[in-house]
Amino acid sequence: MIKAVFFDFDGVITDSKLIHDASWRYAVKTILNVTVDELPEHKMSGKAPKLIAQTLCELFDSEANHEGLLACKNGYLYNHLQNTEPIEGVATLFQLLKDKNIPFGIASNASKHFVIQCLKNWNLDVAVAFGYEDYDQPKPNPEPYLKLANFFNLKPEDFGSVLVFEDSETGLQAALAAKMRTVHIQSHCMVSVAVLGETDYSYAGVLEALELFTS
Repeated sequence: MIKAVFFDFDGVITDSKLIHDASWRYAVKTILNVTVDELPEHKMSGKAPKLIAQTLCELFDSEANHEGLLACKNGYLYNHLQNTEPIEGVATLFQLLKDKNIPFGIASNASKHFVIQCLKNWNLDVAVAFGYEDYDQPKPNPEPYLKLANFFNLKPEDFGSVLVFEDSETGLQAALAAKMRTVHIQSHCMVSVAVLGETDYSYAGVLEALELFTS
């Protein structure tokens, strides 16, 4: 019996890589005065924006405040939310979970404002959505998913009946650390063989993962 389903956001609910990349390049150019054609994907994938901002400041040997870089990035991102849309199958899955009375929520390393505004623009109703502002420790720490579990009054003995949809190694590590069942959604994010070996399911996308609830 599935007691709850938890979702990451970027790469699972929406393919937002292009808009995030554009936002970071704009911020790096504006704040650090550096033009970047390719971002260091291996240092950014699945990471919390605060950590990405720190990494970029260090990478370009800048004394700029990473918080200023993040604020600039978020400003650009929020002004281009119209460029996002849900991945195929997401609306169908959300409705299916509602029909089956299975609680579900979102825990993202992205900005909470970004997540909530996107859901609002797409007319998708989700009981709870957390962003990096809500955690002391973002993924790969299990705190984001433990916070969701607490919201739904789930106990540790229930975690084996919770499915977590993730696309990045960072997110999968968080779910595994929380001792929840993992559903890997394939995306641009690279995931190690070791972590994939611990994953319960792997699908090309959310649409394909519908079989978990219909078979």
